[in-house]
Parts: sequence; structure tokens; C-alpha cells
Amino acid sequence: MAIKTLSQLRTLVRQKADIENDGNHITDAEIDSYINAGVEALYSLLTDGTDGTLFSKNAGVLHKLGTNTYQLPSDFGQLVSVDIFTGGTYVRSTQADPQDQAQLSQKVYQGSAYTRHFLKWNIEQGRGELWIYPEPSATVDVAAQYIPEPPVLSLDTDTLKFPTFWYQWVVYDAAISCSIKEESDPSALMSERERIERRVRDHIRSMTPTRVKTIRQASRWSVRSGRFGGA
Repeated sequence: MAIKTLSQLRTLVRQKADIENDGNHITDAEIDSYINAGVEALYSLLTDGTDGTLFSKNAGVLHKLGTNTYQLPSDFGQLVSVDIFTGGTYVRSTQADPQDQAQLSQKVYQGSAYTRHFLKWNIEQGRGELWIYPEPSATVDVAAQYIPEPPVLSLDTDTLKFPTFWYQWVVYDAAISCSIKEESDPSALMSERERIERRVRDHIRSMTPTRVKTIRQASRWSVRSGRFGGA
């Protein structure tokens, strides 16, 4: 694990782009923006490469907004899965089409053994909202996994906690942006970033505990009781 501050990353970017003594033609603020853009791009690469499992976290107890509606965490970026406590076990919810909201609200769905959910973004409130049918008995009955937004570095002391060659990808990506602005040839930097990216992809494949690509039902495992239930 390598821990680099924004200040350290900025210095590395200047070194790789050979602009250590450029008289601030490229300002620190610009380099910071390139670094954060690189972090976001790498974060997307890592997320796509692991189906979101690498960064997923538990949403905890969600705030209830109204009937069938729950507020997602403020750092919400992407929904991974939703499990609802039903009949003594947590059951994996299936994704529904938001256009079916009227049909989902009908009482015929209230007795269903399976839950359905969809995600909406409330533009006015600036938040993600999770809609679940039938409505869970309590907020603690909702177990949602999500991918948070990538970190944003703003202060010199803000840190990026990545394995060594992960942060190197960010450094080279930012250095490429600097070279393009300087109207220099970025091809060598791009080749090095490509080499590091291959290492990153190999690394995340080795970190993935399973090659299973389908979501498995969680209905046989009771989180509350801590034991497997019957078939």
C-alpha cells in the first residue's frame, strides 16, 4: 500500500512531464485538476473491471423518505445490490423498470415472495433515491450495497491510498495532460501508462475472489440468525 499526499503526487507529475522549472506555466491548481481526473478515470477502470465489488460498501440504515422510498448515502455513486429481510432471511431484490411504478404499487405485489427495486435520481434534491416494492417492514430490513463516488483531493495533505502502481497510473495520466498543454509529445508517457494499466488489470483480476458473474440468491443465509436456513 502506498499513501501519497496531493502535494507529493503533484511533484511526481511535474517530474514525469519534465515541467519542474516551467515558471508555473501550468499551475498547481491545473495539475490538481488533472490528478483528480486521473483518479476518477482509474476508479472507473477498477470498478468496471471488478463488477463494482472492489469498492462496494454497505449503505447502513437508510433514511426513509416516504412510502417505498429510501434516501441513499451522500457519497452514493452506483448501486450494486439490494437485499430485503423477508421470512427470516435476506432475499436478493431484482431490478425493476421505473416505468412500472404504477403496477408495482398495486396490492397484487404486496404478497410477493420477491422484492423489486429501482433507482431514481432526484435532481431537485440532488440525491439518489431507492424505491422498493413491496415496502419493507422497517428500514433495518434493507441491506444495500453501493459504490461510493471516487475521492477528490483538494488540500496538499489529502491522501490517495492506493497500491504503488495504481497511483503511478494517475501520475502518468496527469503528466500526459500536462504534456498536451505544453504541446510536447506525450507518446512515451502514454506507453508507460498503458504498461502500468496492464499491471493494474492483472492485479485486480488476482484480487477478485471468484469468477462468478451472476448474482446468487441470499435467501438461504440468515444474516440475523447467522446460520443457513432450509431449502
